[in-house]
Amino acid sequence: MKSDRRGVPVRAGDLARRLGREKWTTLAVGVTFLLCVAVILAVTLSGGFFLRDRSATVVVGTAAPRDFVVERDFPFVDTRATEIKRDAREKLVPPVFVLNDSVTRDALLSFDRFSQSLSQWRGQGLSPAIIFEKVQADFPGRLTREDVRTLLHSDDPARQIDDARSLLEVALSRGTVDLVTHHDEALAAGAIELRRVQDGLAQSEEVPGDQVLTADNVTNQMDARATELGRNGDEKHTILALLRSFVVVNSFYDAPMTLERRNRARADVDPVVEKLARGQVLVRRGDLVTEPVAVKIQALTAYMKSLDVHGVIGSVLFLIVIFCVAFFLLGMRGAGVAIRRNNALLLLGLGLGHVIVSALVARFVELPDWVPVSAAIPTATMSMLIAILVSTPVGVFFSLVVSLALLLLTGMSVQSFLFAFLSGVAATAVVLDAERRLDLVRAGLFLSLLSVIILTMLGVLANDEPGRFLPLAAWGAANGFLCSILTLAFLPVFEYVLNAPTRFKLMELSDLNSPIFKKMLSQAPGTYTHSISVANLAETACEAIGANSLLARVSAYYHDIGKVDQADYFIENQKAYNRHDEMKPSLSAAVIKSHVRIGIEKARELKLPQAIVDIIAQHHGRGLITYFYNRAIKEGKNPRVSRDDYSYPGVRPKTREAAVLMLADGVEAASRSLKRPTEARLESLVQDMIMEKFSSGELGDSSLTLRDLESIRKSFVHILEGYFHTRIEYPKIVQAGNTASK
Repeated sequence: MKSDRRGVPVRAGDLARRLGREKWTTLAVGVTFLLCVAVILAVTLSGGFFLRDRSATVVVGTAAPRDFVVERDFPFVDTRATEIKRDAREKLVPPVFVLNDSVTRDALLSFDRFSQSLSQWRGQGLSPAIIFEKVQADFPGRLTREDVRTLLHSDDPARQIDDARSLLEVALSRGTVDLVTHHDEALAAGAIELRRVQDGLAQSEEVPGDQVLTADNVTNQMDARATELGRNGDEKHTILALLRSFVVVNSFYDAPMTLERRNRARADVDPVVEKLARGQVLVRRGDLVTEPVAVKIQALTAYMKSLDVHGVIGSVLFLIVIFCVAFFLLGMRGAGVAIRRNNALLLLGLGLGHVIVSALVARFVELPDWVPVSAAIPTATMSMLIAILVSTPVGVFFSLVVSLALLLLTGMSVQSFLFAFLSGVAATAVVLDAERRLDLVRAGLFLSLLSVIILTMLGVLANDEPGRFLPLAAWGAANGFLCSILTLAFLPVFEYVLNAPTRFKLMELSDLNSPIFKKMLSQAPGTYTHSISVANLAETACEAIGANSLLARVSAYYHDIGKVDQADYFIENQKAYNRHDEMKPSLSAAVIKSHVRIGIEKARELKLPQAIVDIIAQHHGRGLITYFYNRAIKEGKNPRVSRDDYSYPGVRPKTREAAVLMLADGVEAASRSLKRPTEARLESLVQDMIMEKFSSGELGDSSLTLRDLESIRKSFVHILEGYFHTRIEYPKIVQAGNTASK
């Protein structure tokens, strides 16, 4: 026969049904996710569905047939303004010119031929007139007669030619362009882009408009360099004349590259977006429809009829991330509790409920722009319920997850996210120490105050007007008060449906005047006393390690209720006669083991929370019933004594509270067997009991650390010392007569 997680034996059919319920839990997660997707998409992407039948065609210059009011936030893209902005940006893109190195080389070769020819003609002693004729024949139209005559009559023509060539190299390397066709483009951009290939790499340079070289301005641009050469007026004039004669256009307009740059610049311009807020009136009935208004109405109608594919994909992916974050946080040790099936369904139900309520508020409740949408949503109620019914860390995790989902419903409003999250965290904090239901009223007052502080802080961060702070405070107080009232209303319902071990439920179960404890006191007084002592030990130890001390104490009260109907079979209830003296060891062990199964059945009859039932099932783990096992071996009637026959059939403790109760149960029972319970003996006993459970692996699934075990040991010793009132041994009084005789 198999056992479930709680150590309760189950048949194969029961096990199959439980596995089936796990599948139902998985199905519930999937259904919740799909419903969240449907609700969020319905609000964020299909909000205009309700307006489609009411849309109408408007004509510019005519009266509006009805009021056109924006019923949901809508980002309106002003295409005309966007196009104007893109045109302006396009004009700022400079035209692209590419420098052609082959043209540069040809120009320099032409100049070198001129230099060589001139040197040859001068060497032949030809007259300036004949040389001019030859220049015209080989280089037609390059130089005037006066330029040739001035060059030939200079003191050093060769040096002027070299100077002219150096200026020509500079001009050609800078790039000479023809701006006649593209003058307006360069003027609008204020520059040109010059591209060249150097050392096999393409390089770009933006040349300001006043520094662009052309065939017309090359002499003006290079005049300063000619002056730097230290030539007189005639020589500088001749050098610049040679430069002007041989300079050529070597940088040419690149239409495809220019078009690509301008298209890229247009694409980089963000559209001009105007946010049309919900409730905004575009035009009143009977008013004249202007062209801008008509464009907005047409855009809104088109938007309502379109499906934002990117928005759908983004929303679904965002929800997947939220669910993954939730699973990660709940799987952490910091959750403080194992998430059972009922807890998982509670979280899914409240999460879906929060999404639905948030969707309705965002869709139908009109709030001022300066009031966060989350101020009208009872996030704190759900966080308080989770903190009380499950655990405080889970309440904080729940606040974070539902606040993230709220971002989708509020258009990524950071203020709404912050108020929902912070108010949820505040709600888990104010119920942290609540032990009575009346404490929830006090918690509600604190929550209202904290909500006021949070909303006021958000208003300050948003630079709201001073006149808005009082209304914001009123919204915060109302939200906190409403959330506390809703918590008081829904908590008893969830407690009953989930049978959750809340602090309030545990305080009620700790009443020792209940019928089960009166029956235990009358029929099994030793078990009753033992349970009270174990409760004190377990509670103190759990407080020392930060576990749920109240759950441990109440579970200790009930952990041995399976002994009540068979009290005489347990040594703490026996006086002089021991029933086991006449029984076989195997039968005695079976009777002892049965108290766990009977205790589980009685706990379910009493409708105790499942957490207490689990601890009852696990408080002996798979421990060995040592006394009867050793007795069976000594009797020797069965040569093959099996440890399994003398071990409890449960499972090892799964929680820290169950493990502490196991240790407290063993230590308390063993301490009663000490004849002289001194402090040293008590410390040795507690240490041995803890190490025995640790070495046998009974504590392996409980997540107790070595530091926890040391804290448990100290707390046990401290309590047991108080029980047994250990004192120093007083010396015997020696009689006076005896002293005298000695």
